[in-house]
Amino acid sequence: MDLEKFGDKIQRELSLRKMELSRFSILFQEGTERPHLDLLCRAAIVLSYAHWEGFVKSGSAFYVKHINGRQLPVGSLKYPLQAAYVTSRFKQAADSSKTTFLGDVLGLIDSDRKAIFSAKPEKCFDTESNLSSSVFKALVLGLGLDYLSEYETRNAFMDEKLVHGRNKVAHGELVQFDRQDAEERLDAVRYLMDHYSDQLLDAARDEAYLAS
Repeated sequence: MDLEKFGDKIQRELSLRKMELSRFSILFQEGTERPHLDLLCRAAIVLSYAHWEGFVKSGSAFYVKHINGRQLPVGSLKYPLQAAYVTSRFKQAADSSKTTFLGDVLGLIDSDRKAIFSAKPEKCFDTESNLSSSVFKALVLGLGLDYLSEYETRNAFMDEKLVHGRNKVAHGELVQFDRQDAEERLDAVRYLMDHYSDQLLDAARDEAYLAS
């Protein structure tokens, strides 16, 4: 996937997700009476989290596919990406304590690092069962990117609002949310998606995946 196609996919993904979230904001502005308002708020809570996790997964996968398309030697990439490529070798090493076998594994790793990088996205990141702030941070660092201050300052929001709120509704609790709470999440998710989109686009443009 070349840079132009990567950019198009990221922008399309972002646009579609923000468009649906914005429909909630429009409905709130038009005014909705209870009990429809309660239902709308609960739906906004679930979908705000869903679009956040979905965009992180899709955007990250596009980024890995873009790196694949560059046809670069594994050894030219940042260590987290190299590690994703040779991860099976680490598992082989963990299964043995024999120095001769471990020496062979090291040789295989050296050989792998000369190969052309091509990895399935799921080898490079994992959103696990919930995209908590710690999981998101591990994902970002695993792609060889920096965990931005814009994310750090919203760690508690990701955990307490996005993940915890979504789980309450998705797991069947009859909890209620007010309009202000719902709109806060919608705005925050749009903000976070914008920043992650910009980070991925900048990283691809600046070849931030390359080892310094």
